Amino acid sequence: MHKMDIFDVLLEATEPRVITQSLLISLAINQGPKKEGGRLFLQDGIELDKLEEIRIEFLKILNIDHLWLLTNLVKLSLSHNVIERIENLDELCHLKELDLSFNRISVMENLKNLHQLEILLLYSNEISDVQGISDLKKLIILNIGKNKINDWKHIVYLRDFKSLKSLNTCDNPCTEMDGYLDYLFAFLPQLIYCQYKMISESERRCAIDKHYRLISNLEENEAKMQTELALQREIEDKIALLTIAYVEYLDEDYLFQQMFSLDKAGKILSTINKDTQDAFEKYKKSFIAICHELCELGLQEHDKRTEEIRLFKVVVNEGKENMQIEARSMMDMVNTFIELARENFSLLRNAEIEYNNIINELVLYYLNGFETESHIPSHLKDLCGNKDILTITLAASHDIHLRVINDREERMINRFNNWLKDYVDQLIVNEDKRNRQHILEISHFFEFQQQQLNLLSLQQLDLAGVDLNDNGILKNY
Repeated sequence: MHKMDIFDVLLEATEPRVITQSLLISLAINQGPKKEGGRLFLQDGIELDKLEEIRIEFLKILNIDHLWLLTNLVKLSLSHNVIERIENLDELCHLKELDLSFNRISVMENLKNLHQLEILLLYSNEISDVQGISDLKKLIILNIGKNKINDWKHIVYLRDFKSLKSLNTCDNPCTEMDGYLDYLFAFLPQLIYCQYKMISESERRCAIDKHYRLISNLEENEAKMQTELALQREIEDKIALLTIAYVEYLDEDYLFQQMFSLDKAGKILSTINKDTQDAFEKYKKSFIAICHELCELGLQEHDKRTEEIRLFKVVVNEGKENMQIEARSMMDMVNTFIELARENFSLLRNAEIEYNNIINELVLYYLNGFETESHIPSHLKDLCGNKDILTITLAASHDIHLRVINDREERMINRFNNWLKDYVDQLIVNEDKRNRQHILEISHFFEFQQQQLNLLSLQQLDLAGVDLNDNGILKNY
């Protein structure tokens, strides 16, 4: 069947359908180059992953599918179909223009991966709420006209889209309310066009004057929110850095608090009197100081490791002979970090042992101050009613603390070793790939040389029957 006949059949179909690979190929042919260019286009073969633009219009498409084949698509039109749901667009990470006008879409969804999208057209659908596009920070043109949007909250929502220059909301119920355009002009200062008409300076100034107080309050709240977000990002960035250095939360008292959150008895014993409280505070200060040192060690070693990896990659890429020396240097650095980390955790355990001995002596001394067991405060009797109970309580507390310290040490070392294993495995994979490529290049080189040699032999055979003079020049007849 001729390509145009296929397209005509598709147009004449009346049943709703999904997008298929064969449909995409048919559309690519019909929308591709014509005449000689079209012949060459077909001759080269239809490569869907090379297409940058396609129109899938007026085909009664119900479900979006198979678009993962169009990985380099920049412009996509799905208008004038019967699509009810936006879906299966995640792979179109290069898409800049998407037209879904004249469909039956009720929810703006599944668009978060389209970070490059600049134009989004959703005219004439069934949308009632503007949502689900917060990740489209490069959006310049948005058309949501002729939908079912009833309120004005979309205006404040769109305020965060700093690149938005053109907005069309006409033929929605919300636009029929008095003052809608003034509210829109005032709260979306980035807009240049509204309903495809340029916003004049006088219109914007008049709108701002009407809503001056509301705008001031909104800007104040936005500034406060931006400050909070910046602080939150700073905290998250710090945690991320500490995590890749394997020392997250060691810059504060988290590990210390974790020990006593699991050790209620130990917490009570530390507050018996001023001496135990002083011992507790001294232990806490010493413990946190060691954690800080371990944290600084982790960050320093991370910087060294990052630089060593960079240099190692340079060596690998340049193919220098001292690659093994560089690799050995990195391994030595890794082992050094593990040894230093273990030393710091050993210091933490020693501090815990010292504290346990001190608190044991202080509590015993405190108990000896009571004439009989009946004089011991009721809230302490279950913990240290006599020496045997106290010994058991302190041993349990000590075990909890050591377990927390040991677990953190084991987790850190295991994570680091896993990273090292993954890194080395990837190096092996990359080296195998590089060697195979090198062998392939050598093979191609020898094949080319063999062809040249064969060609030279044929030329020599052709000259064998030629009559030459004494100087090697062809004789004249």
